Amino acid sequence: MPQSIEKRKHVRVKPLDDDPVEVHLMGTSLLSVLTANDISMGGIGILAPHHFDEWDLNEKIEIIVALPGDLADFRARGVIKQIGKKSTDLGLYGVQFTDMGPKGKQDLLIYINRLIRKNRALK
Repeated sequence: MPQSIEKRKHVRVKPLDDDPVEVHLMGTSLLSVLTANDISMGGIGILAPHHFDEWDLNEKIEIIVALPGDLADFRARGVIKQIGKKSTDLGLYGVQFTDMGPKGKQDLLIYINRLIRKNRALK
């Protein structure tokens, strides 16, 4: 019987509650800072208020990702690949990165490796 193949190419990590990854949206009317539910080299899961309906599936977006600690913020472009169920408080949006600068990639990899060492990798 064939083994099931993991669909994801990249390890996802869950940011620490007391040290969140902040997400700033470019080009929307939403001024509040959002947080990442999870992040990988391939994309990010963004928690947004349940009333946030500005994004549609396959929409192209631009965000600034603020990594905690000594790592630099970076700008990334992406595509909405998943819109999760919305609760009374939050909705989850899956964003696949399509463009990110080399410094952003470098700092994101450092961040992910730090969280893997803290057993924050998601299965």
